[in-house]
Amino acid sequence: MAELIEAITVALSSGTNPVTAIREATGYTIEQLAVTSGLAEAELVDLEAGTVDQARLTRLASALGLPESVVAL
Repeated sequence: MAELIEAITVALSSGTNPVTAIREATGYTIEQLAVTSGLAEAELVDLEAGTVDQARLTRLASALGLPESVVAL
């Protein structure tokens, strides 16, 4: 878990979108992440494009077993 959070933190520090950073660090495609998180693919695409929705971000973190602080705005 620590390695995963470190990979996400590094990606965020380089300006990567938080959802993209999480998805890439976990090795998921958008389709796979939609199934795992229960979010629609369109919702994930919107989040990766910069739409801010804390409830969806929290749901994503929870589905992946990540601390909410990873996606906190």
